Amino acid sequence: MSTVFDLLKPDIQELLKEKNITNPTEPQTQAIPSILTGKHTLLIAPTGLGKTESALLPVFNLFLEYKKNHPKKEGISILYITPLRALNRDMLKRTITWGKHLNINVAVRHGDTPQNERNKQSRNPPDLLITTPETLQILFTGKRLRRHLHAVRWVIVDEVHELATSERGAQLSVALERLQRLTQTQGHTPQRIGLSATVGKPKEVANYLGGMELDVPRKVNILQVDVTKHIDIQVQLPKVQSEDYPKAAELSIEPISMALIRRCQELIKEHTRTLLFINTRDGSEILASRFHQLKSDIAISVHHGSLSKTARIESENDFKAGKLKALISTSSLELGIDVGETDYVIQYNSPREVTRIVQRIGRSGHQIGKTSKGMILATNTEDLAESMVIARKALHGELEENIVRQNPLSVLANQIISITLEYGKIPPKDIYSIIKASYPFHSLSYKTFERINDQLRAQRNIWIEQADDGTISYFSKRQNSRRYFLDNISMIPDEKTYPVIDITTRKTIGTLDEGFVLASGFEGSRFILRGRPWVIIQRTDEDELLVSPIKELGNVPSWVGEDIPVPFEVALEVGALRRMAAKHKNITGYPTDQQSIEEFTQFIANQQKQDLAVPTDKTITIEVDGKSMIINACFGTKVNETLARLISSILMQSLGESIGINSDAYRINLELPGKVPAERITKILTETNPDTLEYIIETIMKNSTTIRYQLIHTARKMGSLRKDFDPKALGVKRLFSLFEHSLIFDEALDKLLYERMDIATAQHILRKIQQGDIELIVQRIGPISTVGLEAIRGLMAPQRADRTILMAVKRRLEEVDVTMICTNCRNTWDTAIKRLEINPTCHNCGAKKIAILRRYQKDQKKLLKKKKVETEDKKELRRLHTNAGLVLQWGKYAAMALVARGIGPDTAARILRRYSIQSLKNDETAELEFLRDILKAELTYARTRGFWDK
Repeated sequence: MSTVFDLLKPDIQELLKEKNITNPTEPQTQAIPSILTGKHTLLIAPTGLGKTESALLPVFNLFLEYKKNHPKKEGISILYITPLRALNRDMLKRTITWGKHLNINVAVRHGDTPQNERNKQSRNPPDLLITTPETLQILFTGKRLRRHLHAVRWVIVDEVHELATSERGAQLSVALERLQRLTQTQGHTPQRIGLSATVGKPKEVANYLGGMELDVPRKVNILQVDVTKHIDIQVQLPKVQSEDYPKAAELSIEPISMALIRRCQELIKEHTRTLLFINTRDGSEILASRFHQLKSDIAISVHHGSLSKTARIESENDFKAGKLKALISTSSLELGIDVGETDYVIQYNSPREVTRIVQRIGRSGHQIGKTSKGMILATNTEDLAESMVIARKALHGELEENIVRQNPLSVLANQIISITLEYGKIPPKDIYSIIKASYPFHSLSYKTFERINDQLRAQRNIWIEQADDGTISYFSKRQNSRRYFLDNISMIPDEKTYPVIDITTRKTIGTLDEGFVLASGFEGSRFILRGRPWVIIQRTDEDELLVSPIKELGNVPSWVGEDIPVPFEVALEVGALRRMAAKHKNITGYPTDQQSIEEFTQFIANQQKQDLAVPTDKTITIEVDGKSMIINACFGTKVNETLARLISSILMQSLGESIGINSDAYRINLELPGKVPAERITKILTETNPDTLEYIIETIMKNSTTIRYQLIHTARKMGSLRKDFDPKALGVKRLFSLFEHSLIFDEALDKLLYERMDIATAQHILRKIQQGDIELIVQRIGPISTVGLEAIRGLMAPQRADRTILMAVKRRLEEVDVTMICTNCRNTWDTAIKRLEINPTCHNCGAKKIAILRRYQKDQKKLLKKKKVETEDKKELRRLHTNAGLVLQWGKYAAMALVARGIGPDTAARILRRYSIQSLKNDETAELEFLRDILKAELTYARTRGFWDK
C-alpha cells in the first residue's frame, strides 16, 4: 500500500523502516506533499502526532536533492526556530541521529551553548541549525554567522501560535524579513514552514508566518488536522464524602478541596502516568505540598518555569522512566517538552481558555490512533459551569480567535537599532521596507517610523546622516547601539530573580521573583517550592537564597502575570447556562455527569429561593451590602475590567475619595468609602455614551498606577532607560512625567489596553443595556456574588480560620523587622514588631506619633527630613503621616496591620476602626477577629493584586 513516505528519497525511506515507522500520521500525510512542492506551509495539529517529522522529513528530502546538485558547502541551509530554550530532548536526539544517518550536520545554538561550540559553528556551519528567536537576532550581527545565513533555504518555526501574538513573535517576524533580504542577494528566498497547535483563526497565524509582499499577504498553504477526532474531555465537580471531613480538618483546608485531592488520587491510581495541570505556579506549589502532607503512596512531583533547569529535567526524566506516577505542572509542560507516554491529563479547576485545555489534554495519548483523554475537576459551581462551556467548545472546535497586535513600537525601536547595527550603515527606506514586510507592521505609517527615528537619534541609539538636500540618507550605528542591543536581545520583560539553593545539597532548586523576596525573603522566612516547605537560612552577597527543608508549611511565592483571562464568549455562555437553569430547562450537550449538573442547578435554585434574580447573559445584578457593592456581569475578564475602570473612575470623581476595585470574569467588586446608592451605578451604565468609552478608558489608564510597570518595561525596550536602571533612583512619579507625552507612553498604554481591556465589546454591552436587551436589577448580596473566590484558596485555609491559624498569622506578623521613624524629631531605629510596646514612644524625644516602615521602605524617611517637598512626593508624605496617625491611636496593633501583605494605610484604617486599643489588648475574641480581618484582607490582595489602584 502506497503512502506519502513513497515520495521521499530511498535513504529516508530506509531510515523510516529502520526506526519501524511504516504508517504516516495524518499531519505527515497532509504536510509532506505540500512542503515538497516548495510552498510556504502552516501545519495545525494537536500535540503528539509527529508534527516535527512532518516538516523535517520533506525538508531533509529537499535538502538532499539540493546538495546533490550543489556539493560545495555554502552555509546554513535549514533554520529550525523554537520558542523553547528547553528543547524537546528526545526530538533533538532523534533529529541529530537522523542527520548522521543522512549525512546532514545538525547543531543547536541558544543562550547556554558553550563558547567552543559557538566558535566551531562559526568556522564550520551546520546544515541544520536549531535556535531560538533571540539567538537568531545575534546571528545577524556576527560577520561569519551572517554570511552563513545567506544560504538558508528552509525555515521551520515551531510552536508558531505561541509567537504570533507576542512581542517575541513580532521581533521574529521582522527577523524573517531580514533573513529574506540576505538570501535574496544570493538569488533565492527561504521556504517558510510553521508548526502550530490548534488555533481559532488559522488565517491570522498564516499571515504572520508568511509576511507581506507588495502589501499583500504571501500565499501560505494552511493544513489542519481536526482536533475533535483526537480528544475526550470530561468535567466533574467532586462531591464531598464523609471521609473527606477529618482529613480536611487535619490539613486545615476546605472539605471540597480535600474531595478534589481525593478525586485526583483516584484518577492518578487508575492510570499509568498522569499530568496534573493547574493554572498558576503558586497553585502548583500549594497542591503539591498538600499531596506530600497526606503522605500518600503516589510518587508525585512539580514542574514549572521558576524551578531550576536541573529540577525540571529531573522531574521530566523521572516521569518518563515511571518513577513518578504524576507530575503537577503549569503551562511549562503545554508545549513540546517530551514527557513520554502520558495516558491521562487532569486539569485542576477551569483552564479559563479553550485553546489551553486542547493543548493540555493533547499531552496524553501520543501513540498513533489513540485518543487524548482528560478530566477537568471543578472547584465550585461557577468553576463547573465555566469548565462545562470550555469542554463543549473544545469538543466542537470553537477556539478563541488569536489576533496579532499591530505596530508594537517597542519592537519597532528594537529592530531599527538591530538592523542598523547589522548593516553598520543603511538607508532608512530600506529599514522601513524590511519592517513593513512583516505582518505585525504591515500597516505601519512612514510618519510613525520617522517619529521613532527622531526619538532614537535623540537618545543617541543611532546616528542619522543627512544628504546635501537635507534629507536623511543613512542610519549609522553608534557605540550606544551595541550596548542597547546586548541589553535588549529579548523582548521578554526583565524580571529580577533570586536563585534558591538547598544548603544541604548545594543544588539550585528554583528561583523567586523580586517582589516575593522584597516582601518575605528575610532570614527565617518559610515558603513552599517544589511542593515542599523551606526556611531561608541566609541571603548571600550574590543575591542567592540559601535554604533548608522543614516540616511546617510556609508562604506561597508570588509569581506575577499569571492570571489567565476568561474570554467574553465563554463567560457569556456561562450566563446562558444560568438562564437555562433558572427557567428549569434541561441542560444537555455538555460532557459532565448528572450529579455535577444537579449541583449546578441546585445552586441556581438556592439563589431563586431567596427571591433574588439570577445574573445571566441578559441580566446584570447590582448587589449591595453596606460599603461593599458587587456588580454581577457575565462578560469575561477583559470586558469586566473595562467596565470596572469606567464605574470606579466616575464614582471617584463624584465622591472625591479613592475606591477599591477588583473584577473577574463574572463580577465587579467595589469597596466604597461610604454608602452609595446603587442607582448611581445604573446611571453610569445607562447614560455613558459608548462612543466615548475609548477616550474615557485611555484617560483613566494614563492616570492610573497600573501603567507604571509597563512604562518602565517599554522605556527599557525602546532604549530610553538602561537595563540596569533602578526606578527607585529617580522616583516613579518623576519617571512618569518624563515620558507622559512621548511615543514610549503611547506604546505602554497601547500594550496595556491590548492585554487587559476589551473596549469594543464593552461598548457593545453598554449599547445592549441602553437598548433594553440587558436588564439591570438592584438587590441584596446573594450566593452567586460570593462563590467566585480564588480556586486555590480552599487549599490554604478554611473560610473561617481557626485559632491555630490565626495565632500563626500573629506570630508571622510579630516576626517582621521594621524601621520606626519619629515624625517629631526624625529619629529612626530598627526593631521587630514583637519587641514593640503596646503604645510605642520615641526614645529620643518621647513623642508618640511614629511612622512604621518595612526595611525596604527606609528611603521614605528622607521625605520627613526634606524642607521643600516636591509635588510628586506629597502623596507619599501624606501616607506616611496617616501611617503615624494609626500608630498613635492603635499602637502595636496598627503596626501589625501595616506590615501585613498588601495592606496599606487606608485598608489598615478600615480594619482598625472596628476595634479600640483596649479591646484588642484585653479581649482575646476581639484580637482573633482583628487577625481574621487581616488574613481576609491578605487573601483578597493575593487574589486581586493585579487590579488594585494602590
